[in-house]
Amino acid sequence: MPAIVFTHLSFHYDTPYAEVFRDVDLLIDSGWRAGLVGRNGRGKTTMLRLITGELSPTAGSLHVPFEAQLFPPRSEPAPGTRTFDVIKDALGPYRTWEADMQGLLEDGSEPAIERYSAIQETYQAAGGYEVDAAIAREFDAMRLAASLLERDFHTLSGGEQTRALITSLFLLTDRYPLIDEPTNHLDANGRTALADYLAAKAGFLLVSHDRRFLDRTVDHVASINASDVRVNQGTYAEWKAQIETEELHEARTRDNIERQVRQLKRAAAERRQGAASREADKHSNSASSGGSAMLDTGFIGHRAAKQMRRALNIERRMNAALADKEGLLANREKERELRVTTSNARSDALLTVQNLGLERDGRQLFHDLSFAIEAGERIAITGANGTGKSSLLDIITGDLEPSGGLVSRKSYIHVARSYQIPRWRSGNLRDHLVAAAIDETRFRQMMGVVGVSGDVFEAPLETFSQGQLKKVDLVHSLMSEADLLLWDEPLNYIDVMGREQIESAILDNEPTLLFVEHDLEFVERVATRIVAL
Repeated sequence: MPAIVFTHLSFHYDTPYAEVFRDVDLLIDSGWRAGLVGRNGRGKTTMLRLITGELSPTAGSLHVPFEAQLFPPRSEPAPGTRTFDVIKDALGPYRTWEADMQGLLEDGSEPAIERYSAIQETYQAAGGYEVDAAIAREFDAMRLAASLLERDFHTLSGGEQTRALITSLFLLTDRYPLIDEPTNHLDANGRTALADYLAAKAGFLLVSHDRRFLDRTVDHVASINASDVRVNQGTYAEWKAQIETEELHEARTRDNIERQVRQLKRAAAERRQGAASREADKHSNSASSGGSAMLDTGFIGHRAAKQMRRALNIERRMNAALADKEGLLANREKERELRVTTSNARSDALLTVQNLGLERDGRQLFHDLSFAIEAGERIAITGANGTGKSSLLDIITGDLEPSGGLVSRKSYIHVARSYQIPRWRSGNLRDHLVAAAIDETRFRQMMGVVGVSGDVFEAPLETFSQGQLKKVDLVHSLMSEADLLLWDEPLNYIDVMGREQIESAILDNEPTLLFVEHDLEFVERVATRIVAL
């Protein structure tokens, strides 16, 4: 199969300057179901843009022997366009050809018939007579209701739109699909349907941070690591096991190196001390014995110099030992402990929801919803897209009025919220912190803990990756002394390592948490209780 080949490729952005890749050698076979993983801001989306040709390497070369098609698309369909027509238009100008042929037939003149024949030949060669059936077939394989094809595309839920557009990628048989984080905002059923659909395909490059989704869909993993980019054959779980084995080996190697270094430093210090002592003896003998001690002091000086050379040789050996091994440790991710805490001094119910209901646009989203959350509980709100999960959080914070029922919480309860779509997406991060009276030093430290560092306080938020913006939003929610955290899809765009870090912090610190999340792995590990809408 043809392959995408990176050869000594380097790339950096100019304004502001940011180096993303340096001297990358990589091969991705177009027949693989390949997953692309790496920490937020490390260049996954940039790599996809390089493959499409939207960006060009600043050094080295990139060979892509076919046209690549990126999801999500850059443009939005016009309002009022049928879903069927949106997909068809993504495949080619079929509707234009059909309209032209219809008009030419109605004209009926000889020039019109000749023009009709030419268009028909192009239409037939492009599979025009089979395209409608192909769209219906792919829609069914994605487990989407056929009735959705007749609806205005903009009336579909975000998850339905995502799955519909991805079918078009695999109808374009002459294109290589590049799929950038398709699971964001997809509910659990939608993720399962999409995973099953992709597992039956061959030949794509997928960026996703959902561990279970990756495991079900990919047979190779390309990872952008701290110091290199590499490919491993196998599922995500197999890649993860390989990385953990390497990290264990590196930890043992580090222990051995550090032990050797301590020994070498001790030996070097002792020899330096011995050499210095010999030199002192030489001067002492010279001062006490006058010229008659010249032979002795020369001998002592020679021995001191020899001993000093030995000490320096040992130091060189020590430095060489470190240099030889440091390459083994280059990919180790430097993570500090993340703390996700709430003030859980009281054990009574912090929040009570009684017979809550919500109606929107004449449709009942939920009704008679009742539950309470006590200190230390972690409740996951689950349900299909459009069942009102985010709206429930809006009601709890007072940003939305319910159709009926009551939400009550103790007067002393302070709530901190993280949003599905981050509130800070433009401008300068420092300005936002000043306006919110948040200490920059503490915020900077917390951002470093979740893997966002460098010149983030100098760069505009518009240049941040989606994962970096999401981490800013999460850290914002953690900066206040809250009794209850409300998190709306907190893992959207968050890298796999960040997800595992957040997961571990929650299990270690046991905060009081009410959250919406479709990552089943995270829900099963973190939630103490589930409220299903």
